[in-house]
Amino acid sequence: MPDPTRLEAKVLLLEHDAVQYEALMAFCAEAGLVALPRGAANALATLAEHEDLAGVLLAEDLPGCEPDALGLARSLHRLRPELPTFFRRSSSSPLQPEQAAVLRHVWSVGDLDGLRSAVERAIFSLRYPSELVKGIIELTTQSLNSMFPYAEVSAELPYVVHDRIIYGEVSTLIPIESTWCRGYMMLQTEENSLRQGLIQGLSHAGIGGDLGFRELNNLLGETTNLIWGAFKNRYIPPHAFANAQIQVPLVINHQHKYMSFGSQDPQLCIRYTLSDPQRPGTPHLLIVQRFIFNLLWSPEGFAEFSAQAQQATPTGELELF
Repeated sequence: MPDPTRLEAKVLLLEHDAVQYEALMAFCAEAGLVALPRGAANALATLAEHEDLAGVLLAEDLPGCEPDALGLARSLHRLRPELPTFFRRSSSSPLQPEQAAVLRHVWSVGDLDGLRSAVERAIFSLRYPSELVKGIIELTTQSLNSMFPYAEVSAELPYVVHDRIIYGEVSTLIPIESTWCRGYMMLQTEENSLRQGLIQGLSHAGIGGDLGFRELNNLLGETTNLIWGAFKNRYIPPHAFANAQIQVPLVINHQHKYMSFGSQDPQLCIRYTLSDPQRPGTPHLLIVQRFIFNLLWSPEGFAEFSAQAQQATPTGELELF
């Protein structure tokens, strides 16, 4: 039976051998990996195109590498050291320590079981309960519909990422803390797409026109706060922490588009597309949501909280945000 807590993850597939390519494509489908097949010539360019990768599958005898595949592995590691590289050996020569340092797992033809174990440890080290993921998509979609009432909101299939590259130029960050998790939620989008969406009238009447970046930041911040409030009402016990403090979204807008949370654990990522149902041909607005539970993550604690919440009776109290 498929594991409902294991989400998909995107990996860069650098394999030229026809037999191994077919075997790895089947392996990826079985392991929950979405493979992006590329050649050596455009491997580095693919990193610039995708900010949501979880790993790299690289063949030692891949043609077109300068000076060789290990050199390409070093280049990939230098650009995105958080991405684990799974290196298929085609020779028996020993690896130098500096070469092995940029590889997460080395395997040979026929050892797919070893590769599967390595993928489980490196990419799927955290599992997300399907009930939680479904609830997050539901409350986020409702919040986006409230902030952008004239947009049609759709969510893509959720997946896990190891990349630390921020999508777009505008991001918000807000802490999340409960008895079963501690970390952050992020929203990310492109500034021009957000401005264009407001000009098209996706949000409330009167919001649009020539908005400055501060107004756009504030709008995304309000959206983040609305989602956080819904998350708090549904998943955080009222008296979980005695010294609970008010949390305010942090807005990030910088050139390097990189943020580290001091953890190598995979992050939960969901992409939401906001489109104009009245004008199907107009550009859509993409908002990327990430959950980073870098301080505490206990799926067992979530299951226990969820069971208790189903048995609790309404208190009649109303919380405002």
